[in-house]
Amino acid sequence: MNQPPERKNRPPVGMNGWKVPPANPQQRQAHPMPPFRGAATHTAIRQPERRRPKARGILLFIAIAALLAVGGFIGIRALRDRQVAQSIAQYEQVYGPNIFINGIPISGLMPEEARKKLEAAAQEKADSWNLSIRYRGHVFANLNYASLGLTQSMEELFQLLNEAWLVTNSGSVHDRKAAIDALLLEPYRATTAESQPDGGQLQAILEQIAPYVNTQPVNAAILAFRPDEAEPFLFQEEQPGARLNVGAELEKILGMAARGESGILDLSPELLQPEVTRAQLQDTVALRSSISTPIATSSTENRNHNIRLSFARINGTILKPGQSFSFNDVVGPRTLKAGFAEALEYVYGDLVTGVGGGVCQASTTLYQAILTGGLSSTMRTPHSDKVDYTEMGQDATVYLHGGREIDFRFKNTTPGNIYLTAHVKPAKNSSKRLVAEIRVYGISLGEGVSYRLRSEIVQTIPPPEEKKFIVDKTGLVVTYTDEEKLKSAAQEGKVIETYLEKYVNGSLADYPKLISNDTFRAKPAEYWKGNNVRREN
Repeated sequence: MNQPPERKNRPPVGMNGWKVPPANPQQRQAHPMPPFRGAATHTAIRQPERRRPKARGILLFIAIAALLAVGGFIGIRALRDRQVAQSIAQYEQVYGPNIFINGIPISGLMPEEARKKLEAAAQEKADSWNLSIRYRGHVFANLNYASLGLTQSMEELFQLLNEAWLVTNSGSVHDRKAAIDALLLEPYRATTAESQPDGGQLQAILEQIAPYVNTQPVNAAILAFRPDEAEPFLFQEEQPGARLNVGAELEKILGMAARGESGILDLSPELLQPEVTRAQLQDTVALRSSISTPIATSSTENRNHNIRLSFARINGTILKPGQSFSFNDVVGPRTLKAGFAEALEYVYGDLVTGVGGGVCQASTTLYQAILTGGLSSTMRTPHSDKVDYTEMGQDATVYLHGGREIDFRFKNTTPGNIYLTAHVKPAKNSSKRLVAEIRVYGISLGEGVSYRLRSEIVQTIPPPEEKKFIVDKTGLVVTYTDEEKLKSAAQEGKVIETYLEKYVNGSLADYPKLISNDTFRAKPAEYWKGNNVRREN
């Protein structure tokens, strides 16, 4: 039976330039070489003296016996060595049992196989964690352990493979057998050192992303004032800014890597709030008042045209803080050339036809709107008689013709802009009737705050007893001087006080403020009288 050749004590075959270092010389022992059979023929033996044949025979016997004993011992030892070598022959070219590197078993593998297995496991671990860094739907980077510098050192891995190889592949067969038996009782485990994440590399990645995340906040702004729209202000919405906290995101990513949490990380930059918001701007352009005065159904188209034309020149007015408004300056002369038409108007208390009739309803509506909008007039004149579109004491007449001027003025006394809209529109309760409407916008009056006008008669003035005669030169009413016909009845005079009342959520919140004290003079009865003297027959 052919015995396997005894394993020479030499390092294992290299793997791609990887050389197994020799065993510790103090641990490695040279395998004893079995003696050749008949080795005594090569040994010089002294011939016994012929003179003592008996003694020579005894010595020869003893020598033969000694040789047989030594040969037997050597044979037994060689047999035992062969038996041990056969029992561990399966691990001759592979790693011994129960050997683990980084928790991965490499028992029964040849060195090259073990290397590939560990490298594959290292790559699998590197790819076992991945994280996408995203912001607003855009993926900026894909990370894995390798991108954090968490990689295994191949040099250290080869070192551990060498050391694991020498555990069962150094020393005599008996040393290797003892090592294998020990491994069966307690496994051999070796681990590469834990590498630390490269925070600097990750920080560099985040700092490259930061400029795409960091933005300055955008303040809200009023882009346009559109007085003909139901919502007259066009806003630019505010936009918060963003600032990426690189340090906080770095710690978050490292924590996820340590826990093995894969997936998507949506960056959470710090929000930078704008200094001006839309809500703040809306408080500066809040509706302060909205006033409508009714236009009588008897109002002619010319009169309605004059109101519309006046409103068209008021509509869209913006008054800055401290700026004054003059009705006559804004509306301009009421002439045919300026586009106004002839209509009935009050002149010195008399209702006559004139160019621009109806303009006073525009000035009256504006007067009421600015008072209920928390502003004050700086110039205002009441009509000499009651008008049909408002109460006495709440009107404002204007005139600009032939060098005679009556103006209505007010001033913006608020710290913000005042915006005016003016339109002739259908009444809310009847599409067949029209109203003259003016709205005042500006800094909010406050939550639930509103103003109302209230007029009251504080004195009545009796009319004169004498009659007033008006000659009818046309003769259409009366013809002769001894004829008279009532033109208008006597009218009492009145003293009217008008107050501005402040309400909060519908309840009177302050003592009423006196706005005006107007006196409307008493009028005698008026009679038509003929212009012709009656001839006697």
